[in-house]
Amino acid sequence: MSEPETIAGLREQLERVDAQLLTLAATRIRLGRAVGEAKARDGLPTVDYGQERAVLARARRVAEGEGLDASVAEDLLARLIRASVTAQEADRVRQAGVGSGKRAVVVGGAGRMGRWFVRFLADAGYRTAVLDPAASPQENDTSRAQLADADLVLCATPPRLTAELYETWCGGPPRGVVADIASIKTPLIGAITRLRAAGARVASLHPMFGPATVLLRDADVVVCDTGDADALRAVEALFAPTTARLVRLPLDAHDRVMADLLALAHAAAIGFAAALPDADHPVRSTTFQALERIAADAVAESPAVYFEIQAANPHAAAAVDRLRGVLARFADAVARGDTAAFAALMDEGKRHTGGA
Repeated sequence: MSEPETIAGLREQLERVDAQLLTLAATRIRLGRAVGEAKARDGLPTVDYGQERAVLARARRVAEGEGLDASVAEDLLARLIRASVTAQEADRVRQAGVGSGKRAVVVGGAGRMGRWFVRFLADAGYRTAVLDPAASPQENDTSRAQLADADLVLCATPPRLTAELYETWCGGPPRGVVADIASIKTPLIGAITRLRAAGARVASLHPMFGPATVLLRDADVVVCDTGDADALRAVEALFAPTTARLVRLPLDAHDRVMADLLALAHAAAIGFAAALPDADHPVRSTTFQALERIAADAVAESPAVYFEIQAANPHAAAAVDRLRGVLARFADAVARGDTAAFAALMDEGKRHTGGA
């Protein structure tokens, strides 16, 4: 009878298998990038959902034959597909070279979203400069000198500060396209109008994702119509090589939409986080964990930015009032033992979330 293997020996085998898995994963991503290059040559989109479904279905079949949990195989392949698409997207941005030979100044480029755009624009071929209180005096001096003639001036600054900058630039607008990424547009509308009247080309975007985002797949980028078609097309061209979904909105309609997407969502998440008890619970439900993750992400953000999203949006209060009203109805239904009223609230929720 053979001797049972030692723990050390088994761990050595695991180490070799792990190394093989990582080598194969790297090989798969390299092959995925080659596929991406072929797609680009043939004018095909980066994402092929039909092929992804086929790959995941094949993974489940193979897993079942190997006695492996199909969900493990599907999760592993889904992560590798995501990594491949991320690499393909980065390659396309570089190959498109939208910013080749051009200069960009990112105002607020030392902030979290500012840094994201500095990297993104550099990948697109731009020579980027940062203008920010956190940057070095030399870097700021260089950026100010480039501001007038830069091909793109991107403001990753709070809305009111962006409006102040625009008012300042009315006396001598930058030559290139000026754009903001503000989450709230109301404080900017007048300044954008005046800056355009002064001769500037002005665009306005809102990336509906955070600075940790790597792959833009399933991410929306709102492009607001400022009345400047050329500037609008210029900023849309930045994202054309990516898998992001571009959504056009009238500038004055933006904040009505964001009252629900941001103000209401943030209020619910912050309220949930603040209502949690100080002590941890010994057990956690799946619903609790899902809500806790969302709430934790929300309260980790900048209080100043999130306050401005509420206070500077003239439509935010109505959205938060709806939440307050629903919570009052919820509490009232429970207090009165009114099962029908409670069920009615859940039915409303189903309708609003696309449920049956």
